[in-house]
Amino acid sequence: MSITVSDCLKLSALREAKVVAGHGGLNKIVSGVSVLEYADASLLTDGLFLGNELIISALTSIKDNVDEQCRIIRRLHEGGEVGLILYYLGVFVLSLDKRVLQTADELDFPIICMPENRFDLRYSEAISEILELVIKDQMKETYFVTGIINRITQLQKGQQTIGAVMRMLSDRLHCTLLLANHNMEQRGFATWPMASRWTYKEILNSYMKNKQFLPSENPVCTKINDVTVYINHIPVSIENSPVMYLISVNENHPLPMYHLKQAAEVIQIFINNWQYDFRIEDSYALVNAILEDDPMRMRRIAKSLNIDVASIHTMWVVKEKNLKTGTELKLQARQNGAINRAIITRSFLLGYRRVVLVEAINDTVVAFMNDSPFPDNDKLEIDFMEMLSEKCGDIYLITCNNLMTTTDVHYAYLLIDDYLETCHKIYPHKRIINLHELQFAKECVSVLESGEDNIANHRLPLTPLNGQLPLKPLQVKEDNNELIDTLTVYLLDAQNSVPKTGELLFLHKNTVKYRINKIKELIGYDFLKMPSSYKLYLAVALYRLLK
Repeated sequence: MSITVSDCLKLSALREAKVVAGHGGLNKIVSGVSVLEYADASLLTDGLFLGNELIISALTSIKDNVDEQCRIIRRLHEGGEVGLILYYLGVFVLSLDKRVLQTADELDFPIICMPENRFDLRYSEAISEILELVIKDQMKETYFVTGIINRITQLQKGQQTIGAVMRMLSDRLHCTLLLANHNMEQRGFATWPMASRWTYKEILNSYMKNKQFLPSENPVCTKINDVTVYINHIPVSIENSPVMYLISVNENHPLPMYHLKQAAEVIQIFINNWQYDFRIEDSYALVNAILEDDPMRMRRIAKSLNIDVASIHTMWVVKEKNLKTGTELKLQARQNGAINRAIITRSFLLGYRRVVLVEAINDTVVAFMNDSPFPDNDKLEIDFMEMLSEKCGDIYLITCNNLMTTTDVHYAYLLIDDYLETCHKIYPHKRIINLHELQFAKECVSVLESGEDNIANHRLPLTPLNGQLPLKPLQVKEDNNELIDTLTVYLLDAQNSVPKTGELLFLHKNTVKYRINKIKELIGYDFLKMPSSYKLYLAVALYRLLK
């Protein structure tokens, strides 16, 4: 499979189209095309994505919402899609905001704009030509293993799951695929078409009634829900593990055995090379399944361990203070350190009988607890940090509460990966960080990526302390820096405490009181009352990030 986004741009239907952002992704492989008519990122579940598709849309449902347009770009990228073909620009979406273009450039996600102010363009022209190109390439490609493996490597890390691989193969072969272990327990399942109502159990039972489970070149012809189907299987050899079985279900005609063998080869390469371990059904595998938002695998493992996953609403994450540890320590040393911290964390939390799971994931410790509240969460977190810091050195504790679904957990974990370093810059003295502070860090980054005019607008609350309008985002009057610095420490670090501010700035508390009163006088309002307090809070955070 070798068709790329660049190849598609040479088609007649896209000859007049322009790539306006995401040029770095033009070499990505295209496996198909799909229409997204209602662009609501919250409704796009992982199961809807086939991966490596070009998406066609006019974004009509979010035509005036720039934030939602950025969100849909990120969601499509997370789902493994390779580009957006935007129709009717100038008719529905009047113009693309630079934030949308910046998002696409950041992700190397091509945005391809059809000719503007044209209402006579048809989706079907691009769809038919792209699909024809892809199908011709597939017909020439008698050996598709290399192409599928290349597609897997282009997926985001969180998308590289057995479910995604099964979906790719099912889409490539136009058949339903099942993956079973040696006990015939489900390890992967992808239906064709995707909306098919067949269940794993129905297919397996139908097959087992008609045939002993031995390798054969001849498929079983049977009926499932009054539909005639052809079912066959092939063993899949996994290193240091019992044999697994890949089962194909095809309507109208049997799946060629050489295609099924190639599909088994893809699964074998994926499991062996990506170390996707089906043998381990322990708490480590359960934590990974929760973090990856893989509900099927999560429920299976949780059931075997007799753990009530639905009661888990709290996550703690422990990380080393040095956020960029990759160059300073060898991977094995970092992992050993994480294992040691996990043992200590588990021992500490067991004393409160609230712990469900604690595991070291690479160089990070992840702890999941049930939703019964601790008697005093703040004190517990402080006691834990004092104990762990004494034994393990400088670390961060990130607390995430009220996580209602595994999707919430997955989102929170991604926030930690993406915005913990920014959080550290905003709150350099904090070692206990919560989910709200990570979300605030994300908002600050969004402002900083939105352009100079918007940054200046968000820093306007500091204007009275500058003595002038901030014509440029970085423009600050030097002789008034001490007032802004004092306000920044007072709001971000000292929780509005005068003594704590003085301690952090090495100032007498009377000096701090004088400066706070001076700030109130210059600003002209009580900056501790909402909503003005939030605007000022955001302004000093941006000030700190831009220093």
